[in-house]
Amino acid sequence: MKILLAVFSLLFVSAQSVVALESDRNQSVLVEADEVEMDFSSGTRIYRGNVSVRQGTIRIIADQIELIYKGEQLDHGIATGNPAVFRQRPDGKDHDIVGTGRRIELDEINNIVTFIGNARLRQDRDAIEGERIVYDMARDRMIVRGETRSTREGEDADTALPKTDGERPRMVLQPNEMGSPDSETSNPTAGTNPEPSRSNRAYIGITGAPVFAAQSVTAASLGTLKGGSPVRVLRVQDGWAEINAPKGVRVWIYGKFISANAGIASVTGSSVRVRSTPSTDSGSIVLGEVKKGQRVQVLGVKNDWKQIEAPADLKIWIPSARLQPAEDPDRWEKDWREAVKTVADG
Repeated sequence: MKILLAVFSLLFVSAQSVVALESDRNQSVLVEADEVEMDFSSGTRIYRGNVSVRQGTIRIIADQIELIYKGEQLDHGIATGNPAVFRQRPDGKDHDIVGTGRRIELDEINNIVTFIGNARLRQDRDAIEGERIVYDMARDRMIVRGETRSTREGEDADTALPKTDGERPRMVLQPNEMGSPDSETSNPTAGTNPEPSRSNRAYIGITGAPVFAAQSVTAASLGTLKGGSPVRVLRVQDGWAEINAPKGVRVWIYGKFISANAGIASVTGSSVRVRSTPSTDSGSIVLGEVKKGQRVQVLGVKNDWKQIEAPADLKIWIPSARLQPAEDPDRWEKDWREAVKTVADG
């Protein structure tokens, strides 16, 4: 099959992203894994098992990551997984850039990330796929090689796009579909959570767990749960666990329905929706609701939105491998109540 090469201006990232990229590179790198192998003579460090890398807004999740240092300077890295995931929040944007591939190569010196094998790069509803995607962060562009297509999230590509030569790179950019912030209030009957059975009491494993708004590593990131945190398991499916967590999860709410800009505040609207990102567009997932008068902890403010500690009854997702069953239900109950009380007291 003939291989085509296309060079696109990175339309879904503005030039402002360069500022954020530089600020990310100036921050320290935190790596978590089940196992670490270090070769000081070659400067190679290999991290295996549930690997998570954080540097500023950059987040990488993989089965294995190999980092190569020259002296004290990180030179390049190789992440592998099924898939491995790269995520970054450009400055001034409401959505992360999310890239996936069976192999991700990071050139720290030239500020280039390459996704190889079922590669995909998206921001909000704009996405492009190919066998190999080179994301040049410094120059704000990308190169796509191989059979390439663009899809709209949640739709089959055969119906979402016109028929064309399967080898020709294609890209579709979706328009913004902003709703009115006033629509963030509704009046459905609030659901109730039954008392957890012994089988759905669990703790987060020692390495912690990344939290997502949906059953996918490409969904909005909601933070990280610390190792040893008590959680309530609602269901386990295809390597994922839907859970409730009393603390450690960050979500967004429209600011006019919260009484303060920091610390403990009260909800002033009736059944106000809680979202994965500070917007009402189609990529922002409604995770649940909070009632009028409910106390919440405000963590930050962004434009008209406020970030809060998620209520314990919100449904969120984590990789199920990060769970450990609670062997002592009474101890779990005590830990859960203490965690909930800590959030309520600020």
